Amino acid sequence: MPPIDGSVEESATDNTSAGLPWLLPDGTLPTGRARALVLLVVGKGGVGRTSVSAAIATAASRDGLRCLIVGLDGRPTLRQLCPVGDGPEVKMVSAGTALEDYLLDVGFGGFARRLATSGVIEVVGAAAPGIHDLVVLGRVKQLANDGAWDVIVVDTPAAGHAASMLTSVDGLLDIVDGGPIREQALAVRDMLSDPTRSAVVAVTLAETTPVNETTELLQTCTEVGIRIAGIVVNALESAPASPIPSGVRGAALWRELHDEAQSRAKAAMAEIDRVHAIAGDVAVAVLARRPVAGMDAPTVAALADDLAGVSA
Repeated sequence: MPPIDGSVEESATDNTSAGLPWLLPDGTLPTGRARALVLLVVGKGGVGRTSVSAAIATAASRDGLRCLIVGLDGRPTLRQLCPVGDGPEVKMVSAGTALEDYLLDVGFGGFARRLATSGVIEVVGAAAPGIHDLVVLGRVKQLANDGAWDVIVVDTPAAGHAASMLTSVDGLLDIVDGGPIREQALAVRDMLSDPTRSAVVAVTLAETTPVNETTELLQTCTEVGIRIAGIVVNALESAPASPIPSGVRGAALWRELHDEAQSRAKAAMAEIDRVHAIAGDVAVAVLARRPVAGMDAPTVAALADDLAGVSA
């Protein structure tokens, strides 16, 4: 998508030319494959990462894909945001549950339960930084390899943790010479570095600090070697209404509020220009702020329409 030069309201709805993040690099849907495409949704805390994750998963499901959305923070929000029935399936994953699931799969059920209740996982994680992240990514890889899904959308932690998660694999490979940990790290790195198996979708706001953090996060993705499937500028305010003519009661206050809104809109457009500059050939989608008190499944469904370029 080219840089946006029109009004804020126009830019908030024109996503028809943006690439859909759940497509493979060749533009085809990831169907009929032995392994799912893993989409890691990353972004600074407070940018709407979880709602965008749910919107991506919802839109991918509508596209006929078998979609799983994975939450890593343990909050129940995802289940409330995804449509019931023909929408994506939701699964929560943590370091403890990921290791327990792995041990259950290989026949060590009793041992897995004792580990989960003993606190050993936390001790190991503190002694070997990156182990928690490797275990979680290993579980995501396992889900991607079981053939049940076409796309797995991962709602990652906030930007700082997401960056450390992406770099944890190489960090462990630097210090672990052999054994199952190194084998798992190599397998996860293979998944992350394969553009047909995984990609990142970055979520930001049209504000200076989130765009700065997005720039740093995308640099980390480039260093790790993971494909960037798209950037989503979320919750953009619509263009301010025209000011009330002079002589109308309250016109002066309205004009002042209008001028402030216009100033914010211009600043937002400047940040969107920055996003396009750092995006290069990567598709950028701009989502309008929804006039609702909180996110719910119908609102996420509307965001999914915007992502897919569907006109209301």
